[in-house]
Amino acid sequence: MSAVCNWCRESTRAPVAVGIVERGTGPSGTTYACPACRDRRRIVPMVDWKHVGDGRPQFYPGPKRR
Repeated sequence: MSAVCNWCRESTRAPVAVGIVERGTGPSGTTYACPACRDRRRIVPMVDWKHVGDGRPQFYPGPKRR
């Protein structure tokens, strides 16, 4: 499967599902990230979500700022 990364807009053959796009009418869609953007932006893959919430991408906590 291939998809377009929502962050860098590049096509990837290893997409990671990271969010849900709600649409007023019709079926919902899935937001994908390439592995590089997922790691760089610390995005939690949907398979690791503790709760769905509103479907927006979730992020791992980053280092604390001083």
